[in-house]
This record gives sequence, structure tokens and C-alpha cells, in this order.
Amino acid sequence: MITTPVRDDIHAFASAVRAHLDDLPIDEVDDLLDGLEADLSDQAAEAGADFEIPDAATYAAELRAAAGLPERTASNRPRKRLTVIDDVRNGWREVGDAVRNNPVGGWILDLLSSLRPVWWIIRGIGWYLLAFLAVWFVVPSIGYGGLVTALLVLDGSVVAWSFLLGAVLLSVQWGRGRWLPTRWLRVVRTVSTIAVIVTLPFSIGAFSTSVVNFFQRDALAASTYTPGLSVDGQRVRNIFAFDAQGDPIPMVQLFDQDGNPLTTVGRDVSPIPYDVYFYGGGGPVPVPYIAPGASDTWNTYPLREIPAGMSAWDPINDIADATAARFPFPRVQPLPAEVLRTQDAPSDSTPSPDPAATP
Repeated sequence: MITTPVRDDIHAFASAVRAHLDDLPIDEVDDLLDGLEADLSDQAAEAGADFEIPDAATYAAELRAAAGLPERTASNRPRKRLTVIDDVRNGWREVGDAVRNNPVGGWILDLLSSLRPVWWIIRGIGWYLLAFLAVWFVVPSIGYGGLVTALLVLDGSVVAWSFLLGAVLLSVQWGRGRWLPTRWLRVVRTVSTIAVIVTLPFSIGAFSTSVVNFFQRDALAASTYTPGLSVDGQRVRNIFAFDAQGDPIPMVQLFDQDGNPLTTVGRDVSPIPYDVYFYGGGGPVPVPYIAPGASDTWNTYPLREIPAGMSAWDPINDIADATAARFPFPRVQPLPAEVLRTQDAPSDSTPSPDPAATP
């Protein structure tokens, strides 16, 4: 949308018309002159040199007649208004006139005037964000994952899209001076615009941060990745097994559902013969079982451990100091007899152990 710059003579004409209507309340004058300069600028652009500015007094009288207002007489001369709102409006208008009379100030105002449609769209989006934030604070659970998480419902929610597009459309129409039949709606427009301006930095910050986090979710997930075997994000250092009677099993080999050795250090075992994740941390450091001519065995539990405080940053000596891990309990509750009776005897289809699968 292109907005035609306002000429100085048109601006002077609008000021003169306003002066002929100064016996009326300022709100009524604003309603009568809303969009006057923009309309005349468009007419001037279309007519070119043939455009003539009408007489201000005559134009003001025609506006009165069209609006059903009384003619200007001696009895309805301008009345002094002492309200603070009127003083602020008049002061703001005087500042605007002073800025516009300055060449640089006038150029900036014309530039900002041409960007008003962009602001109308931003204001509509701001209304959407304000509505979301209001619901977010009332029902915090919908804000899980940041602001963008809730905004993603736009991908599939007709209601959310309708609300967003409706807010933008309403903002554009209000910016054009349309859909404002009553004074209280103009008050709502002003208050909501101020609210968007005040909360805009927070909304932009929250939205941009959430967007960045959303598109970097893979990197964030990788940064919080826990290597090896973990439970609730905590690395498993060692595993202790107990039999059905609750007695500790001094040594057991564990495999996963695919027959792969189940290790606490992950499938890509480091060639270093100790768990580098715990090494140097001040606590026990698990080490594998080592046999001459065989690979290090990481899936035989409980793993031996370098005792806490014994790490000398010398792998050979540290491994030589490794000892058997102490079970956390000397004995646990045995399984109920009913559980033991439900165990089915191995069927003929049960594959026999493959010695080659043992590391």
C-alpha cells in the first residue's frame, strides 16, 4: 500500500478548516477531519495541475451541514477548554506542526506516514501475542516449551489462524479510520496500541528466543545428550545383579535384545581401559575386565572400580589399583514363590548359547 505524501498547502488547508470548527468538541472535529489530508493528497495526485484547494470556511460549513451540526454563530464561539486531555492534544498538535515545518522533520514524518501500513500489521500481530500471553499467565501449562510452542498451533489450528488474521484485519481497518462507529472503540484502539508498544520489546525477545531455540532444537538436544547407559539423564556407573533368592550375583554378563553386549559406556567403547566419563571426577571409576589376548569386557558386572581419590592420572597404575565394586545391599528381598512358579520351563525352540557370542 502506497501513501501519498501530504503537501504543505493541503496541511495548511486542514489547519484552517480545523480553526473554523474550533467551537466544536475536539473529538467531533477529529471525526470530521479524519482522513481529510490523505484524501485531498490522493485527489491532488490524480488531478495534477488541475487540482484546486477549496475554501476552508466553505468546506467547514459543508462539513457542519453534512453532520447535522449547528452553524457557527456568535453564541457558539470557541469555548475555553481546561481539560488536561485537551491541553495534551493541543500541545501534541503544536509539536507536530513545528516538526512538519522543519524540512528534515517533514521528510521524517512523511516517511513514517508511508510506513503506517507496516505498523498496522505489526499491531495486529501484537494483539495476538498479547492475547496469548494473557492466557499463558492464566494457564501456565500451555506455555511449556516457550512462546513458539503455542504459536505452532497455527500450523494446524483454524481457530488460531482465524484469530491472527482477524486481529491483523481489524488493526488495518482501524488504522484506516474504519470500523469505529463509537467513541469507546477509539478508546480501545488507543489503549490496545499503547499496550502493544509497551510489551513489544518483551514479545519480540520472547518470540525470537523461542524461534531460535525451536530451529536449534537438534543442537540443544545434542548438547544435553548423556553418553552410554543412563537413567533419567544420569549416567549409570555400575550394575549390580541379585538372583531370585535375593542373593548378590558376583559376576554376570548382560546383553540387549539384539545380542549386543550391554555396556554402561555405550556401544562405541573407548580403547582407553577405564570409563573416561567418570575419570578424574573424584569418585569411583569403572574399568573393564581384561584378559590376555581378548578384548576388554565391559558387559560383565559388577565392573571393577578405581576407588575414589585413588586416581593418579596414570592409567596403568590406576587400573592396577582397581578393586571389586561393593554391592549397595548385602541382600535384597527375594522374589515371591508365586512369581517363581509362573516361570515356564525353556522350550525346545529356545536357542542354545553361542560361545562365540561371548566377548
